[in-house]
Amino acid sequence: MPSSVIRGTAAVVGAFVSADVVLPARHSFLTPEDMARHVLAELEPAANERVRSHSILVAGEAFGYGTGRESPARALRAAGIRAVVGGPFARMFFRNAINNGVLVIDCEPLARAGVEQGTEIEIDLDHGTIRCSGATYSVPPVPRIVREIIEAGSLIDYGRAVVAARQERHGRG
Repeated sequence: MPSSVIRGTAAVVGAFVSADVVLPARHSFLTPEDMARHVLAELEPAANERVRSHSILVAGEAFGYGTGRESPARALRAAGIRAVVGGPFARMFFRNAINNGVLVIDCEPLARAGVEQGTEIEIDLDHGTIRCSGATYSVPPVPRIVREIIEAGSLIDYGRAVVAARQERHGRG
């Protein structure tokens, strides 16, 4: 069973941050480690360092809009982001992030609460809660399949694990 609690500190960005600001297209074909060096760097000079030193990104409305490229989500994961909380999110970014092993949770009240950089956040997937600055926010449950994809690291890694388990059960492999 995948881990049920994600703990970390917050890197905070505002609303209407496009996927092209998360990672410009010109950096899309770099290695994940090199992408991490460019993630959110165009938002403001210190944003890249902030994101790379925290594991939970608190984002405002329409984070990740504007492109269907997977590289912005891949870059966030490479930068150490385990979860993005806030929203609402651009649907394509939402799916790309999950496919690349980054949990995305819609919790607009948290995004509007004025979370400070470095604030401790605890996401309890079993109970559907996020704890931050003494407040508890209820969120929709994260489906087991999404949790398993996140735990595996990506949709591709999850698929490989499923195929390997089936082959092992049937004596192949």
